[in-house]
Amino acid sequence: MWNPYVTGSYVTGSKHYGRKELIDHLLHGAGRAYWVVGTRRIGKTSLLRQLELLAAAEGRLVPLYWDMQGSDDFTRLSQYLVDAVWEHAERLEPWGVSPEALPQEDAAELLAALRRAAARAGQELLLLGDETEVLIRIAQAEPQAMQRLHRELTAGRGLRAVLTSTQAIYQLHDVCQDWPTSPFLAGFDMAQALGSLSADSARALIMQAQEAEPVRATGEVIDAICDATNNHPYLLQLLCSRLFQEEGWLRPITADDLVVDQGLRGFFKVDFQSLTEADRQILWAVQQADVLDETALARETGRSVVELHQRVHNLVQLGYLRLVYGQAAIGNQFLANWLATERAALDQAPAAQMTEAAMRKALVSRQAQEASFLKTRLNALRARLVELEAVRARDLLGVAPSVLAEIERLQRQIKQLRQLLGDLR
Repeated sequence: MWNPYVTGSYVTGSKHYGRKELIDHLLHGAGRAYWVVGTRRIGKTSLLRQLELLAAAEGRLVPLYWDMQGSDDFTRLSQYLVDAVWEHAERLEPWGVSPEALPQEDAAELLAALRRAAARAGQELLLLGDETEVLIRIAQAEPQAMQRLHRELTAGRGLRAVLTSTQAIYQLHDVCQDWPTSPFLAGFDMAQALGSLSADSARALIMQAQEAEPVRATGEVIDAICDATNNHPYLLQLLCSRLFQEEGWLRPITADDLVVDQGLRGFFKVDFQSLTEADRQILWAVQQADVLDETALARETGRSVVELHQRVHNLVQLGYLRLVYGQAAIGNQFLANWLATERAALDQAPAAQMTEAAMRKALVSRQAQEASFLKTRLNALRARLVELEAVRARDLLGVAPSVLAEIERLQRQIKQLRQLLGDLR
């Protein structure tokens, strides 16, 4: 049996696990402009490519994947969008639009034309923006062009935009503070962070449950893999790849399997450098103590409990930390091993590029958006639970097992959402 785990490229289709609720929100939510933040190798490109695949199959949205990597000015950024349009020219044919008739030199004008064409056809363009950190430098150098681009990305009718990045994108709060118009991140729903997979999705990935020939593993090995990786999708794939045996089963973990190789060191370094000085301080305090509660963290870092609560919640969502019986611990064993071996070098790391003011703006804004999303989701689940409870009361002993199973699932999800809302307060 060939090793089925993917560690070198994005994944879609049967190789893509989890994210179903997030994907449904991005494809069918009430908003029209979404920004999803996550660390390196957490699956941002895979998320966008899966959205592209599902949208193309559904037909209501016309997807366009826009890779911005390497764009050093607005002209190059626009050319990459033009290239994306030409690559999928056949998707525009039902709109009666040919690529050569569209604006070729200005991304804002091109998006406006595509948005209007989609609206006339009764459809929406699904714009999928990847590697968007380049927008920080472009916004600094060409603010007027970027203000026009922002207006089109958040215009609404005819366009649904999903952009992904690391949290370095919060630097735009600094870059745009003197703009006469709305800052670039305004108008985007940033409630959803891209973090670890759910427990069920992680186990499905480990077992390769969506493949014709699943992998075999004992419950103890599966639990150990989940614990070591904190259900981080790339780390799951990496560790399982190391544990995979030709006979189609996973052996137990050894210390050598948790070695941080050159590639991982590079990813962790970029992630670490995207943190503010305050967040680095939190990470070091937790790493040194193994686990710390927020009161102890506030004492160690000299910050208020309220601010620590916001920062810890954000770091947990992004996978830098995890909560163990209410106390903060390093997010996964690979990251913990890297921090332990790189401490001396990281003490000399370049100063954070993002100001604390920009990070505080991001935390406040994201907390409000996340709370609003969770309340909406909670109300929807409660309404569905009321419907099913009425069915159970009507059918009494004849209630279908599927109804009982859904009631149990909804009760579990409602409890989890209540807990998440409590964490935000």
